[in-house]
Amino acid sequence: MKYLDFAGKKLSQIALGCDHYGETIAESTALAQLDVYVQAGGTLLDTAHIYGQEKAGGPSTSETVLGKWMHANGMRDKLVVASKGCHPYKEDMHKSRINEKDMLLDISQTLDQLKTDVLDIWFFHRDNLQMGADEIIDLASLLVEKKLVRNLGASNWTTKRIEEANTWAKTHHKPTFAISEIQWSLAHCTPETWGDDTLVCMTEEQRLWYEKHNFPVMCFAPQAKGLFSKVIAGKTEQLSVQAKNRFLTPINLALVPKVETLAKELDVSPAAIAMAYLTSQKNPTIPIAGSSKVGQITETLAGSDLTLTEEHLAYLG
Repeated sequence: MKYLDFAGKKLSQIALGCDHYGETIAESTALAQLDVYVQAGGTLLDTAHIYGQEKAGGPSTSETVLGKWMHANGMRDKLVVASKGCHPYKEDMHKSRINEKDMLLDISQTLDQLKTDVLDIWFFHRDNLQMGADEIIDLASLLVEKKLVRNLGASNWTTKRIEEANTWAKTHHKPTFAISEIQWSLAHCTPETWGDDTLVCMTEEQRLWYEKHNFPVMCFAPQAKGLFSKVIAGKTEQLSVQAKNRFLTPINLALVPKVETLAKELDVSPAAIAMAYLTSQKNPTIPIAGSSKVGQITETLAGSDLTLTEEHLAYLG
């Protein structure tokens, strides 16, 4: 496992994605994944207030499962826990919940469910383009001042908005956004192909900004729902309809032979190539490994030490 230093904490360069825990992923499977991840040296858990939320404002099954597991195993102080809040309710993804009342409600429920007094990283799960970035960072500073959150993050924010928020924060002595979380993988994706225009996917312009500022990024869907592994294995039909809509495109299919060639050359799995593509970037980059199966988490972690050269990255494009 490779590690990064983040605000004095040791972050494993692969995070464990905990979406669907206690929901479509049974609690017993979730607990087994957590054990496997920690035994492999993992230190960063990624969850959200809305993960497993059956109804608007209800409990997060993901945070609840994590809280029980950490409490039972005495793991809280050994891990970095990242959660997200102020996500629009699913009934109306364009009705923002970025306001003081909803922010404090979400963080209160999150801390209770995770059985902790303070969160290591807390993200605004979506942006609100109708609000000034300065207004939002001022609002978020309340969480740091109240010692409820140690580090602020921006999930599904563009680099332009992150820069606006942090410029204001630095000028006015407020806490800055310290980390981002967006969709990024070797496979190309857009909000349109994903089917959610509130999402932010990596672009070349944004990648250059992250590199220039050495800004940390957590990446969801880093393996493109198993695109490369399944296509190379001749099991394209096993991709979900969602995965096909999002990732089964000519530009990504053109990458398949390159991934296959490099995997054979380095004697690793296609999954390892996809993850190493991200962990080998110049700026701190952390792919979020998530799966409904324990075996797939084990396979992903098996290649966690792999680093690609600049020549490899150039070859993959």
